[in-house]
Amino acid sequence: MMENASIKEFTKNRDTELVAAFHLFNQYTQRLEEAYNQLQSRVKEIDREMAHTNRCLKDKVQELDSLTKYLNSLLSSIHSGVIAVNLKGEVSTLNTAAEKILNLKVSEAIGKRVEFIFKNSDGSIPLLLLALERGRNCIDVERKIETNHGMLKWIESSVSLIRDANENTIGAVEVFRDLSEIRELETRLRNADKLAAVGAMAACIAHEIRNPLNGIEGFSALLARDFEDSDPRKKLVKNIIQGTKNLNKSVTDLLIFARPLRLKLRNNSISEILNKTLFFVTEDMKQKGITNILIRKEYNFDTDCLRCDPEKLHQAFLNLCFNAIQSMVRGGCLTIFTRLAEDDAQGSIQVGIRDTGAGIEKEVVHKIFDPFFTTKQEGTGLGLAIVSRIIEAHNGKIYVESVEGKGTTFYINLPRNGNFNTDIFNDANLKNEALVPQLV
Repeated sequence: MMENASIKEFTKNRDTELVAAFHLFNQYTQRLEEAYNQLQSRVKEIDREMAHTNRCLKDKVQELDSLTKYLNSLLSSIHSGVIAVNLKGEVSTLNTAAEKILNLKVSEAIGKRVEFIFKNSDGSIPLLLLALERGRNCIDVERKIETNHGMLKWIESSVSLIRDANENTIGAVEVFRDLSEIRELETRLRNADKLAAVGAMAACIAHEIRNPLNGIEGFSALLARDFEDSDPRKKLVKNIIQGTKNLNKSVTDLLIFARPLRLKLRNNSISEILNKTLFFVTEDMKQKGITNILIRKEYNFDTDCLRCDPEKLHQAFLNLCFNAIQSMVRGGCLTIFTRLAEDDAQGSIQVGIRDTGAGIEKEVVHKIFDPFFTTKQEGTGLGLAIVSRIIEAHNGKIYVESVEGKGTTFYINLPRNGNFNTDIFNDANLKNEALVPQLV
């Protein structure tokens, strides 16, 4: 009986504990379900918050992207050059106008020190670095700079320091404009005033000097016939004749330079003009006994035709070739080439005349086209000035590259078709200025 009672008691206790365990399990299950539901609700809430945050972030990114594009477009549309540097003087921003003025690409400038991009021509510290060093802005400073390609430019600049929200300096920005064309026009205007005076003087020279020269040369030629070749006086007379020829040429150059050019335009083959020029050069070399100079022709016949005055261009090319021959006193190579001009929207033809002569001193190379500037003892300084005027009359451009001891190259860019606005003398004036015949 006692054993049955114990079993019943045990069974009763076990059932009670089991019921309690199930009850506790149900409570935990309900709590877990509630926690899961709360967690699920929180996840949904977080998802909504993240979606809202993502939308806001996307809007901010789009706004920032739009603002960046707007600022880039604004910088690109500004005609003035804009260049910004950090505190180390390294370029961080460069706009399109600055690329064009400095003749470089953004990829060539970003991250580089500003003095490697351009520097003051006098060697002084760049304005951007000066502003950072002194801690103050520089307004409307005009100066001459030299780019890393060796080009000289007149620019007017203003530099401002860049500050953050706490007024700490974090860099500097320079806004500048190219004054080179303005300075060139001012130079042309001054030269035009000089030419007006030269023109008046040249008219007097033509009448007062040329007529006596003609008589001196004529009578000297007659006098030379009276002497035998072995007579030393004949050599003196020939020197007189040569002197009158040189003086007559100087008067001719002065007249050509002083008067407006009259272009007779027609379609021509540039190679034919150059071949004619080289024929005269070759004959001149034969007469002078020059045999140590090689002439090479490198023509691109795909770029051969243009509208021009062939006689004027022949005169310009002849002058450049003679100068090249004179520079190669120990011999060398004269190369004439034609090709399409690079980076030229007009599709201009480029003519190059290259020699391996003595070269031109760096200090004077920028003066060689100035009227009356010469490095020759017997020169008038008008030859290259006349060449420059002929090229400009064709709306072309001429520039030079030279290395002392290695040689010189003249590049002439000529548009195939252009509007030529050149002053014209009437026929009466042209007849009055006809060249005096050379007597031999």
